[in-house]
Amino acid sequence: MGKAKLARELVVGADNKVGMLAEVSGIISAAGVNISAISAYAMGEKAIFRLVTSDNDKAENVLVQRGFNVTENEVVAVNLPDQVGKAKEVSEKIKLAGINLDYIYGSTCGCANTQALMIIGSKENKRVMNAINS
Repeated sequence: MGKAKLARELVVGADNKVGMLAEVSGIISAAGVNISAISAYAMGEKAIFRLVTSDNDKAENVLVQRGFNVTENEVVAVNLPDQVGKAKEVSEKIKLAGINLDYIYGSTCGCANTQALMIIGSKENKRVMNAINS
């Protein structure tokens, strides 16, 4: 199984309108920053993007310059083999440690011999990391 580590995510607040994903991802890519993992959802008239990038500082700066509300949170990042059952293994360790999660998202290629990235948010991120790594 993969190793868990503490990481940072950007949380971007935006208007919920057609094309917002293209706008946010376009601003980030124009700055030469890669998006490693993304979760996006709407809450009424607002859209929320959770992003892990190759350069959070640079991504945050360009988004703020364009008028977006951006905050940064600590999360747990887990690189694990892109194989059946690996998410179950991670989640079982968290369950056995008795830790409640706030959210989870990630990215996977679905390709042979590749890594998946799982991002976990909890009020107890250090305990989550320790549980996964034990």
